[in-house]
Amino acid sequence: MDIHHCSGAILAGGFSSRMGADKAALPFGGMTLLEWQVQKLRALGIEDIMVSGSPLAAPMARCVPDVYPHRGPLSGIHACLEAAWNENVIILAVDIPLVPASALRPLAGAHAGGVTLLCHGGFVEPLIGVYDTSLAEKASSILQMKDCSVRRLFEQTEVHRLAFQGDARLLENCNTPEAYLAVIRGG
Repeated sequence: MDIHHCSGAILAGGFSSRMGADKAALPFGGMTLLEWQVQKLRALGIEDIMVSGSPLAAPMARCVPDVYPHRGPLSGIHACLEAAWNENVIILAVDIPLVPASALRPLAGAHAGGVTLLCHGGFVEPLIGVYDTSLAEKASSILQMKDCSVRRLFEQTEVHRLAFQGDARLLENCNTPEAYLAVIRGG
């Protein structure tokens, strides 16, 4: 699939309790983490970019509110699947800034329906993937249950994996001040 036929969604929700500050607003590369991720998707030629879970505005992106607030990442994925202009959405967490744009293009190219996730060392990255918008209805059903993890959605659809060929440190997220400093040093 051509990446130009994808929408992009940056998941920037959550309470940032371990970080102690809004992760989307943290500085990175002369901008905020949110702006960094938007710029990355924009550089790939993605025109429809959505931001889920953040009150921050980002140039060239639209904010999409959760239909089911405070239900975790699946809530943001669901809202963006419903709001997307295209049939496929590249999902990217705001707190994984080092993932290179060069890893997202082959991810879109490998997508053959359902969900396609980046993986490394036997671990999948549920918040770096391509999701079909047709999964919005299944996600909605899961979000109405007590256990509404993203992995529940994987149990109900076809899941493909694409091995990340780069350094696994590029997939590190920054959930704590220490992790953020490590990411800054790696960036």
